[in-house]
Amino acid sequence: MTDYDFVDLLRLYSIQGIGATRLRNLITAFGSPKAVLNAPIQRLVRVQGIEKHFARKIKVNIDEKYVSYQLDYLKNNGIKVLTYWDNIYPARLKKIYDAPAILFYIGDISVLKTDAIGVVGTRNPSEYGKMVTEKICRDLVKYNLTIVSGLARGIDTVAHRTVVKNGGKTVAVLGCGLDQIYPPENKNLAKHIIENGVIISEYRIGTIPDPVNFPKRNRIISGLSLGVLVSEAGEKSGALITAYQALDQNREVFAIPGPISSRKSIGTNRLIKQGAKLVQETDDIIQELESQLGNVESVEEQTETILKGFENTLYGMLSEEPVHIDLLARQSERTTSEILSVLLTLELMGVVKQLSGKMFVRNSN
Repeated sequence: MTDYDFVDLLRLYSIQGIGATRLRNLITAFGSPKAVLNAPIQRLVRVQGIEKHFARKIKVNIDEKYVSYQLDYLKNNGIKVLTYWDNIYPARLKKIYDAPAILFYIGDISVLKTDAIGVVGTRNPSEYGKMVTEKICRDLVKYNLTIVSGLARGIDTVAHRTVVKNGGKTVAVLGCGLDQIYPPENKNLAKHIIENGVIISEYRIGTIPDPVNFPKRNRIISGLSLGVLVSEAGEKSGALITAYQALDQNREVFAIPGPISSRKSIGTNRLIKQGAKLVQETDDIIQELESQLGNVESVEEQTETILKGFENTLYGMLSEEPVHIDLLARQSERTTSEILSVLLTLELMGVVKQLSGKMFVRNSN
C-alpha cells in the first residue's frame, strides 16, 4: 500500500465504529481506500455490514484533524504501519476470523513471520507460576521459537523478560495505542522488547488501555502463534479467553498443571480436563508441534554436535546450576588443570560461563 493509499486508509479508520471487518469488506469490494471514499452511498450499502446510516458516516464523518495528528505522531516516534493488504502481513494471522486491518508497530516486523508460541497467564502469579514460565520460555528460546504475549503484569511480563534476558525474539501485543505503554512499570521492558522483536497494536494512537480492549487483542496473540501455552490461570483469568480463541483458530493449546489446592491453577487444570495438552517439560510442546516445525533442534543439541570428545562430556556435566571445578575433576577423574584447560576452551566458544569461586555453568545467553 502506497503512502497516499495509507492516508486514505487513515481517513476511513477515523470513522468511529468502522472496525477491522468493515474495513476489509469495503476495500475488498472497491479495490482501494480512495475508491471507498469516492463511492456513492447506493454502492456502499451493497457491501456486507454497511448499513445506510454507516454509509452516510463515510461521506461526512471523516476526521481530518485525527488523520493529521496520527501521521505526525507516527513520523516523530518511529512507529510504522502494517496493513492487511501488504505482502509482509503474516499469513498465519491473515487466516483468523476478524484479522486486524491495520497494525501499528515499532521494532522488527519480520519477527511476526517466525514460528511462535503464545505464552499467557494470570496477572498475579505464584512463585511456582513464575518459575515454570521462566523455565519453559528459556527452553523455547533455545529452540529459536518466538514468544508472543501481551506485556501485561504477571505471566506476560515474566515471559517477555525471560526471552529478552536470554537473547530470544518476542512480540508484545498491546490493548491500547503504542503511545500508552501499559502497565507503566513495563516501559523499560518495552524498550528491550523493541531491540529483541516488535511491539504491535491494532489500536489508534491515543487509545487508552480500556479493559474492553484486552479480550479483543488476545485473538492476535493466538493468531500469530502455532499454539498457546497457559502457564498459570485462575478460574476467571483473561488468559483463558486467549486459549479458547486459539481453539477457534485451530491452534494447539497447552497448559501447565498446578496444585489442586491452588486457586491460581483452577483455570489451567480445567483446560487440561477439557483436552489441552498437559505440559511438564518443553519437549511436550515441541513434540506436539513437530509436524509444523519440521526438523527442529535445540541450541543445546546443536552445541553438543559441535563439541568433541571430552569437551562434550564436560559440557554434559554442566547445567544452569553452578558446579565447582573440584567436583568436576572428581566426577571426571581428571586433574583440575586438565579440567580448567577444557573449560577455558568452552568459555571461549561461548557455551560455558565462569562464575566467582571457580564455579561454572552452561551459558544460556
